[in-house]
Amino acid sequence: MNLTYEQMKEMNMVQLGIFRQFVSVCEELNLKYYMIHGSLLGTIRYDGFFPFDDDIDVAMPRKDYNTLLQYGQDLLSDRYFIQSYKSENRYPLPFAKIRDCNTSFIQPIMQNLSINQGIYIDVFPLDNYPNGRFKKLVCNLKNRFYGIRISERLHYSDKQPFWKKSLRGITKIICPSWEKAVQKRAELYSNIRETGLVITVGGKTNERGVDQCLFGEGYSHKFENMDVVCPSKSEDYLNVIYEDFEHYNPAEEYMRGDTVKISADYVSCKISYKEYMENK
Repeated sequence: MNLTYEQMKEMNMVQLGIFRQFVSVCEELNLKYYMIHGSLLGTIRYDGFFPFDDDIDVAMPRKDYNTLLQYGQDLLSDRYFIQSYKSENRYPLPFAKIRDCNTSFIQPIMQNLSINQGIYIDVFPLDNYPNGRFKKLVCNLKNRFYGIRISERLHYSDKQPFWKKSLRGITKIICPSWEKAVQKRAELYSNIRETGLVITVGGKTNERGVDQCLFGEGYSHKFENMDVVCPSKSEDYLNVIYEDFEHYNPAEEYMRGDTVKISADYVSCKISYKEYMENK
């Protein structure tokens, strides 16, 4: 579906409410996080959301990420839910989301899964990345294999080529447990020793093997009148992700006149996903 700028801003305000809770939990538990992706781009260029950006993305070192998953839910209000494979056994992604349970963000690809589908922010773990060519190849192949296995439960067009359907069938034979495939992909890089390189698990392909020093201790910057933490070398990081970041618009390819195309086919800041599902 397409959203107008006013509709996007309304959704952004819901996400900002989630984000404030996330930052509060991080401060209480003394956890480190960094703004990344379009959220960092918006922070640097606009001191807030990049126009027509439809989410907030943050990354956390694996240790801090695991602490958030273990203890964070108890510090959140009942309105918010930390979603990961540990909290919902049908959740397919290798990174977490924090959802607003009183809202809806219904994505067609997830329609076969009985999971929380409220408006969200994304929380990615940062893991060490191998520096040997063979180890990189093995990890990348495993990541691809588990991704294909997991896609068996996602909703795709019936017009997909036969070879893709066959490949999913083969991975199902090799790895019968869907839940185990989700866990293995989510933790694929979690036990790799420090190499000076990191990967944003579940992030962009060019975030594999980023120099750890780009994140560093981080520094404070304004985001929608909040003090947030950015990577120490934010501009270098953004050049890795977007190349010429000063002229890059992450929403440009999704713009349709005065609207922007998003990955959901239904969004509501007032109706919960449960209510939507019941009345569907």
